[in-house]
Amino acid sequence: MINKNCLISIIVPTYSEEENIEWCLKSITKQRFEKDAIEIIVVDSDSPDNTKAIAEKYADKVLNMRDRGVSKARNAGARRAKGEILLFLDADTILDSNFIAEMLESFTDPKVVCVSGFLVGLERLGVLDNLFKFFHYRLVNGIAALTALLGFPLFPTVSCACRKSVFHNVGEFDENLAIAEDIVFSLKMGKVGKCLVNKEAKAFTSLRRVKKNGMLKNYINYFKNYFRVFVLNQKPWIHDFPHTCEI
Repeated sequence: MINKNCLISIIVPTYSEEENIEWCLKSITKQRFEKDAIEIIVVDSDSPDNTKAIAEKYADKVLNMRDRGVSKARNAGARRAKGEILLFLDADTILDSNFIAEMLESFTDPKVVCVSGFLVGLERLGVLDNLFKFFHYRLVNGIAALTALLGFPLFPTVSCACRKSVFHNVGEFDENLAIAEDIVFSLKMGKVGKCLVNKEAKAFTSLRRVKKNGMLKNYINYFKNYFRVFVLNQKPWIHDFPHTCEI
């Protein structure tokens, strides 16, 4: 049985994140939660900048990998984790001070195996970009909540937690996928237990990758790849996808 003071291991994959990682890790250390119950693991893919040096100031473990890929990094961190609950977090994401307490509250239900945080845009942008940010995260959160309710959760892993025992039982993240690895993972979790979105667990995350690759182009690329993976049962046509090519 999970209680509110159990150990939670937070796994953050990084590559050249010196501009973002400190804000992310500081938000973890400022949680309104027992500090001894939080383990921070940063898995870096041999960054050429100061990412590892910054991470070492805050993290309990900083792992270095020669191979790149978010799935490989997440799996490597999970295998070294001591916590009963694993939280996967993007390096450009800042947690609300009650985030961990709220997430663990969800796991007091023994049927719950996977929980997604509630995503909120991080940057202050212009009028049009702010409108896009509002609708983008409303769409992402809405899809995650609805699909979880229907029994086939489609969760992004920007801020996603699960039980470690179940994580290993379902086969971890698929390291052969460069896109949709998070969706495939959450679908596997949905087959073995209850999944949900905790609206009180707010994670402020960046739109930088979406903006960098073009908003419309980003949606088109995701749709094409998800269609190949989930409908045609093929590997994605693009292997260095925006959110993985940087790691």
